[in-house]
Amino acid sequence: MKKQVLGIIPKIQISFFVVFLLMACWSPAAAQGGGNPSNQPSGNRPGVAISHTIRGKVFLPSGATPDQRMRVVLEVTTGSVAGEVFTDSVGNFEFRGLPNSVYRVTVPSDNRSFETGMETVEVYGNFSRTVMIQIYLREKDSGSRVVMKDKLISAADMQDVPKAAKKAYDKGVKLAQQQKHEEALKFFEESLNAFPTYLLALNKLGEQHLALKHPAEAQAAFQKALEINPKFVLPHINMGILFTAQKQFDEAIREFEACNRIDDSYPMSHLNLGLALMSLQQPDFDRAEKELTRCIQLGGRNFVDVHKYLFNLHVRQNAMDKAAQQLEAYLSEVPEAPDAEDVRQQLQRVKKYIAQQASAVKK
Repeated sequence: MKKQVLGIIPKIQISFFVVFLLMACWSPAAAQGGGNPSNQPSGNRPGVAISHTIRGKVFLPSGATPDQRMRVVLEVTTGSVAGEVFTDSVGNFEFRGLPNSVYRVTVPSDNRSFETGMETVEVYGNFSRTVMIQIYLREKDSGSRVVMKDKLISAADMQDVPKAAKKAYDKGVKLAQQQKHEEALKFFEESLNAFPTYLLALNKLGEQHLALKHPAEAQAAFQKALEINPKFVLPHINMGILFTAQKQFDEAIREFEACNRIDDSYPMSHLNLGLALMSLQQPDFDRAEKELTRCIQLGGRNFVDVHKYLFNLHVRQNAMDKAAQQLEAYLSEVPEAPDAEDVRQQLQRVKKYIAQQASAVKK
């Protein structure tokens, strides 16, 4: 699909930067309990069952281990949430059953005493590996500390799940990882029969319905999870992406904003919110720019492609200097990217256009 920006840069093709809704590269936001990821990130080669483990330990700015459980989030390089666990009482955590991929392990800031801690981990190979990491949290700048309005309530931390429900849930997760969504549905339903308020199972149930193109059933599962615990952020993200796919952008924006109010540390939520704001009948480019920029701040190099979305945003505003800056930022961060040469050529066309416009003004 190609798209021309008429009346803005008539001789510049931007088709390879057209802003697509994130559904094309998204895998449903997911959570996990008890250390097992509930959503398998992309990366395994077909026919090869590789199962890696990431184990780690969190250290406070003082160098001491935490005296309470801390939330740890696992994301893949596409930005989707692959898992969420809580450390034990001395800072240990583990993610199991991981396919070949590049992961980002994040300990979100408490908004009081420490900054968000993050480590990127690559796990590849024909044999299962266990990778050990340590995350040393950095003290939060005293001038920027804020007091949380309300304590974050986590579904994974608050629910005491019966063994039968957890067993069925784990079976469903394995089938979902194998893209066997119909079979996975049965086990998530079995899990919910044993424990009707099981939030992780409700979220996974909704994801299977999304994969099977059952939007009404998916929405019902996400809504039920949010009725039980409105502070469970993953159904908010999934609902937002569901609404985006249905072009219900106002509703999508509401869900992403709800997620960000609860927990501002999810780059994918900011990215999707920015794209939804750009997709409105009357786009809110200023807010969209802030959200996309926030995504880059949180996600760093793993979200370098967001510079392309910002490029599109500035082209649509006819702010070509800013558009060029986004391409330059992209090339600065990933000069050897597969599309780097295409981006360089695009940047040259943009700069040529800017020079032509400046010359025309002088005449």
